[in-house]
Amino acid sequence: MAGLRELPWRVAFNGIDFGRVLWWSVFGVVPAALLTFGALAGDRAPFVYSMYCAVVLTAVLQSSERFIGMSVALDGDAGELESTYHMGDPSLFRSDEDVTISLADVETVRFVTIGNRTAVRLYYEKSFVNKPSMFLVPDEVESQFREALRRYDVSISADSALKSADRVWGRFAVTALFLGAIPLGTVFVWPAGSVPFLLAVFGHAAFVLRQGW
Repeated sequence: MAGLRELPWRVAFNGIDFGRVLWWSVFGVVPAALLTFGALAGDRAPFVYSMYCAVVLTAVLQSSERFIGMSVALDGDAGELESTYHMGDPSLFRSDEDVTISLADVETVRFVTIGNRTAVRLYYEKSFVNKPSMFLVPDEVESQFREALRRYDVSISADSALKSADRVWGRFAVTALFLGAIPLGTVFVWPAGSVPFLLAVFGHAAFVLRQGW
């Protein structure tokens, strides 16, 4: 999923990796509050909103690079998954260390299909772990992977494909609004205060364009 054309797909799939409360807080409540504060307070307040958007945009784009070069190998007999580049490649957060996890540590999984691609989200007992939390599953091995999960008593979420896809694209639309359209619009209102966001946009544009179309 490398290149500019695949960027929206990477961002959309990346949105699955956030819990509902965390996602709405980071991508909805906080930017809306900072934007309101910037409009009312003036002076340096817009700079805070721009900086927040730049930081979150960097985190979103870089973490979505996990769908480039990441590989996951399943050892069905041992009940283990071994991931390579689960933090992304290329990415500022790249980790060259392979990580092996046991399916016994996975509490539940959720499959989400968008277009002709299917991703799986792994949920662990602990929220923040240095383990792969999400990756794409090729159609030709999905049934085998589901069977391996059942064999090791891993619960599979029963979300419908249509409901899950609608929710993902809804998150993508809000993300694009608060981290794209609105910050770009504020450049014409607060040009000086929008410097952090503009630097982030141009920096990542060069980064993505290097991957090609």
